[in-house]
Amino acid sequence: MSILPQPVEGPAIAAAVALAAWRAGSLSAGGAIAATVVGSVAAMAGWPWGAFLVGWFVTASAASRAGRAVKEAATGDVVAKGGRRDHWQVLANGGVFALCALLAMLYPAWAPQAAVAGASALVAAGADTLATETGTWWGGRPWSLRTFAPAAVGTSGAVSAAGTAGMVVAALLLAQMARTVNMISAGEVAVVAAAGVGGALADTLIGAWWQARRWCPSCHKETEQNLHRCGTVTRRTGGMAWLGNDAVNFLCTAVGAAAGTAMLTVPR
Repeated sequence: MSILPQPVEGPAIAAAVALAAWRAGSLSAGGAIAATVVGSVAAMAGWPWGAFLVGWFVTASAASRAGRAVKEAATGDVVAKGGRRDHWQVLANGGVFALCALLAMLYPAWAPQAAVAGASALVAAGADTLATETGTWWGGRPWSLRTFAPAAVGTSGAVSAAGTAGMVVAALLLAQMARTVNMISAGEVAVVAAAGVGGALADTLIGAWWQARRWCPSCHKETEQNLHRCGTVTRRTGGMAWLGNDAVNFLCTAVGAAAGTAMLTVPR
């Protein structure tokens, strides 16, 4: 695995990919800047890091764009943000990965362990994203892990059969992608996939119990939006006021990275 910095080419490619994503509507202007920073750090850690990040982003963006109109109609009352990722969403999903890339670059002796942690973080983010996109697109009534009752499509902490299947399949495919670009070894694929599923499950549990929950008094609907799309200011009904979806996604990747590191150190 190459850990040599790419001082010019890497950041230039990262900026080009971010610009293309902004023009395609996948990133906001702030999201494109954040993606350039994350991509530059990844590329400077080594081409496997950069290649995996690009592959992950293309996969996640394609999943988000597929059936977008149907999914937005189903979740428009619930989710706080649409399909165009802003800088907070980029950092929530890619921040831990970038930190692991920086660790690999600064401490080459730790590079193999950092690669597993970084891949696990990004696989967790991808598994969570694909779970949401699959569950929303394919339909089926989700149910809340907190109340064990049916929930609105897009509700944090709710699961469905289609979404769960999408999560597992995404973790396996993304872990294999990390192996294909030589970021991890063949023997680490199962570890990274399992860690990714663990991170995505942690996201669901945190979303169910601790993420801020809000209520629109006009529409009588639970939502993540501070200002509901009907124009009504919502009120918090539970969870931690500061813990929004972006913070939960960051914790998802942190748990994924920690799980991958822990499983890597267990004798096999």
